[in-house]
Amino acid sequence: MKLKDLGERKIIEILEDSSENLDNRDDCAIIDFGNYYALLSTDLITRETHLPEGTEPFLAGKFFAAINLSDIAAMAGIPSGFLISLSVSPEYDISYLKEFYRGVRHELDKFNVSIIGGDTKEGSDFTAAGTIIGKQVPELIRRRSEIKPGQFLMVTNSLGSSAAGYIYYMYGINRELGISKMLDVEPRINEAIKISASGAKFMMDLSDGVYASIHQISTDFGVGFKLYGDKIPFDRDVEKAASISNFSVSDIALSFGGDYELMFTVEKNSLEEFMAAMSHENIEVHCIGETYNGDNVIYDGRAWVPVINKGYEHFNSMPLNK
Repeated sequence: MKLKDLGERKIIEILEDSSENLDNRDDCAIIDFGNYYALLSTDLITRETHLPEGTEPFLAGKFFAAINLSDIAAMAGIPSGFLISLSVSPEYDISYLKEFYRGVRHELDKFNVSIIGGDTKEGSDFTAAGTIIGKQVPELIRRRSEIKPGQFLMVTNSLGSSAAGYIYYMYGINRELGISKMLDVEPRINEAIKISASGAKFMMDLSDGVYASIHQISTDFGVGFKLYGDKIPFDRDVEKAASISNFSVSDIALSFGGDYELMFTVEKNSLEEFMAAMSHENIEVHCIGETYNGDNVIYDGRAWVPVINKGYEHFNSMPLNK
């Protein structure tokens, strides 16, 4: 069976059948050093798949660093080192690599992270693979397995920015703005640590979007989600993107992914105290649902309806997988 007939999550499930570590379903692998945990993750980009035509190498490098850092943020970790491996065609100009690395360093410098190694090989186009290393004390590490029924579901900031950018780009409305909204993302490193310290439980980033994420968590841990469809914080460009495309506002905000915001839970009896802490830290968070024993549903303003949209998935020819 071809990969396009399986989708990313099914491919991983098949490969994990022969893995030694079936319990690690978090954004990072964990190595227990007693007083602290080491966090390790890897992510890659290719020019053809991840970088729209016209993307400046500086922004490409910034994006590449940010998506790797976001995996550390997803577990409330502190990033400490970054390794880069490149596969590059010899036809590329050295100026492209210099600007790419300048973008990488620009993003890493925000969090005092250094490039500590890597490799460069000749290839047919441009592929960059990163390995991010971080750490955190055990009590502040956030795990996906902390998801339980009876919690409120939260997100940082607003959703749908990257998807709106994709629509702007694909429909030729404003390609420059579209590229910026897709790639100029920020890992929520500092916010995640404060959110964790203020009582958050389950946590992950939204690289694949809300629908894909809740589907994955429901499959892995057997917990259902009730999404408050009338409480979703939309990016300011979502409504315009919906008006020029065939996608609804909720599809754009919840299906596409690429925002790299945090999704997490808090216990229902601690919401008021948690929101007060977020206000004090000047961190924007929104309650978009709750967890329960049941199927994934969303309130559409009139009734609770099933969530049948599984969101974005690599290798799947249907971006929204409806």
